[in-house]
This record gives sequence, structure tokens and C-alpha cells, in this order.
Amino acid sequence: VIRGQVLVATGGEVVFSEELPEPPQDASDDELVHYGTLPYLMPYLRMRAAHVPHVVAVVDHVEAELTVAPSGAEPQSRRVRGGDHPVHKAHVGSHHENEKNLQYHVEEQWKENAREAAEEIAKQAMRIGAETVVLAGDPQQRKLVHESLPTGVRERTVQTEAGHTDRKSSGESLRREVDDTVWATVETRADASIREFEQERGRHRKQILAAEGWRQVVTALQRGQVQTLLWSGSGEVSWLHVGPVPNQVAMERHELTDMGVASPGTAPASAAVAWAAAGTDAEMVMVDPDKFELDGGIGAILRFPTGSTPQEQ
Repeated sequence: VIRGQVLVATGGEVVFSEELPEPPQDASDDELVHYGTLPYLMPYLRMRAAHVPHVVAVVDHVEAELTVAPSGAEPQSRRVRGGDHPVHKAHVGSHHENEKNLQYHVEEQWKENAREAAEEIAKQAMRIGAETVVLAGDPQQRKLVHESLPTGVRERTVQTEAGHTDRKSSGESLRREVDDTVWATVETRADASIREFEQERGRHRKQILAAEGWRQVVTALQRGQVQTLLWSGSGEVSWLHVGPVPNQVAMERHELTDMGVASPGTAPASAAVAWAAAGTDAEMVMVDPDKFELDGGIGAILRFPTGSTPQEQ
């Protein structure tokens, strides 16, 4: 299997390494190898944006097979095995008391196994901050597991008919279902950010919680205002000036010297804004330029309006 890898090194040692599910297909030579003040991670971030953290659970009446896929790490496997006696019901239509008794105990065992599976699914989902959970397998057990999930996890769970544990041929259909579900989650998150941005941008008031274009967004990053950075990758600014602190990013060198930065450096604009966003705890959302146009290819949803401070909110 051909994969890719992203490496960041400084001072003679690798400080960040991650395997990619596939090699980058649309990166230029300058994007594939970069040497400079900041790591150039935009190609990696574009690939990572399509892989939100998620959990896949394939269940039957006895066990649950989990695939836990954190953001920025290799998927991990977990197996939860419940009690297996009794798990098979008596023949339908039997009215013998002992067989009714057996059916009751079977259903109770199913419920207990479902609770154990749901507990582990919820634990792993919360551990990695899963944005979606795909629940597959036996329809009866799937329903019981779904009902046993905590409300917050259940709301993010999608059930699928694919992936019965006893159907080897279902693996490909389950993979497609997972891919579709993850991609739908990515698009839903991006659409929600775009709607919020549009609402703020369209408000007729002095204090709005949106910034658009390089000058406005860079200024907002300097002030730690940015809650969500919207990036379409179609901007015209190539380089920005940077200092040793993430919010020290500027269009003009003198802006940083005025802030007390003795020797500002330069970095690719996308690397600088990504570093500033990460360093100020801002979310970054990739926007399809064919679906939504941003002035300069960049915009931001703000934590607080320009002219105020976080303490005033």
C-alpha cells in the first residue's frame, strides 16, 4: 500500500511526523518540500480536513468491533465482547414456560451486551472528540446499542445496513458508507461556518463578528479575535512577516517592529495564518472556492468585535 508522510524538523531533529492514508496528489514541488521560518503545512491541512475524527462500530448480539480514527493519528481497533450465554432465542411460536423464560434471558443478555458496547463507543468517541459515529451490524443489536448511547454521542451517530460482522462481502460497502458519512460531516461543518460568516457579514451594524480579506483577517489574528478561520486557498498574498509568537503576523514589516519584534522573518502567507490560527486556538475550515467566494480567499468569524476586548464581552 502506497502512503504518504508529513515530517517537520528543526534543530537537527524531527519534531512532528504523521503518516498519511495516501500520498499528496495535487501538491506542487514547493509544497512537497519546504525550508523556512515556519513549517508549510497547508497541503497537509487540506488532506486532513477531509478526515474528521470518527468511530465505526460493527455490532452483533455478542460483540462490537470498533475502529477508532482520531484526527492526525492512525486508526485503532477495539473489541468489546459481552456475555454469550444465552444469546439465541427459542423457536418462534413456542409457548412453553421454560422457553419463554429463555427468551426473556436472551433479550436481557442482548441489552446488557448493548450497554457494554455503547459504553465503550461513547468512551472512545469522547476521548478523540469524534464528530461522527457510524453504527453498523445486526439490526436488532444496532438498535439496542443506539438507544444505550449517551444523548450527545447518539446525536452524532449514523446507522447503516452495511457491515454485518458475519458478512465478509460487506466490508467494501461499509467503507463507502463510512467515507460518505465522514465527508457529509466535513461539508456540514463547513456549511455551518459559512452560514454563520454570511450572517455576520450581512449585519447592518458597526460591530460585526466577521472579517474578510487579508488586511482585516491578519489584523484580527494579531488581536486574537479569530474564532474560525475560513480558507479557500485562492488568495493573492504570497508572503507575510512573522515574529516568534503566533499572533505576531503582519502584512508590513514595520507593524512587527512597532510591536517590539527585533528581527521579523517572512513565511508563506498560508503557513503564517495557519500558525497564527493554531497558536491563538482558532478553528480552521477549508472552503471550496467554487461554492463560496471570499475576498482574497480568506475570512474569519470573530470572538469579539473590532473596537472591544474579550473582557468587555
